[in-house]
Amino acid sequence: MALHQAHGGAPGAVVAGRYRLDELLGETARAEVWAGHDAVLERPVTVKLVHVGEPPVAAARLHLPGIAAVFDVTSHDGLAVVVTERVDATPLDRLLDRQPDLTPDDVVALVDAVARVLDAAHRAGVPHGALRPSNILVRKDGAILLTDLRGTGDSGRGPFDPRGDLDAVALLLAELLAHCNREEVPAHLRRLADRAPTAPDADRPSSMLDLRMALLPDDEEAEVGDDPVHVARRRLSRAVLGLLLLAVLGAAVVATMALLGAGWALLGWN
Repeated sequence: MALHQAHGGAPGAVVAGRYRLDELLGETARAEVWAGHDAVLERPVTVKLVHVGEPPVAAARLHLPGIAAVFDVTSHDGLAVVVTERVDATPLDRLLDRQPDLTPDDVVALVDAVARVLDAAHRAGVPHGALRPSNILVRKDGAILLTDLRGTGDSGRGPFDPRGDLDAVALLLAELLAHCNREEVPAHLRRLADRAPTAPDADRPSSMLDLRMALLPDDEEAEVGDDPVHVARRRLSRAVLGLLLLAVLGAAVVATMALLGAGWALLGWN
């Protein structure tokens, strides 16, 4: 369905007989993104009019948190039309224009959230294929949503190389760290951003989980694969185990002193 058309939509226009275009949210040489309304199901939607290339429809095969759902794929006046869920969120590139200064903690939280969603998509057999700040939507509560998944040419069947998405996340990390005070950026983050994606494969993360682990200092790496609840439970278990060990050690000391005292008494030592 690759298309090469130069015209697009207009406010109030209805495409594919049911989707009204309300507000232009963004546009490139390849596509226009509109806030729209589905007149059949009476719900707000996002409508992408694709001028050039294949429409991004890989997300239609996924039902995962953090990925914008694809409702419909159709055509109108020679343009591909991709209809997705409407979300109250802002593209990351626009947020960076509004708030150019970030902290390393902001960067780690954002990159980790993106990598977590991509890891779930990879385990489902679908890469993104076109990750960039404009395709990362950030909600007001900080949660992220990925759009425009290109996927693979084989409909996601069979193995695929995650390297493209890994390189894209590494570039995202470097771009976001550029918005931080370099003196505040931890050394392990600078090393990760500097060595990827140009370093040899052996020196780069081989999966999204590896990349997420590399975002954290060594003493926190063991917990990166868990959600916050699991991490909290693990830390609580460690604290309880530590208290139990201290209690056992204290009891052992008391028992040892008691035995020694009894031995001294039997020997007549005071």
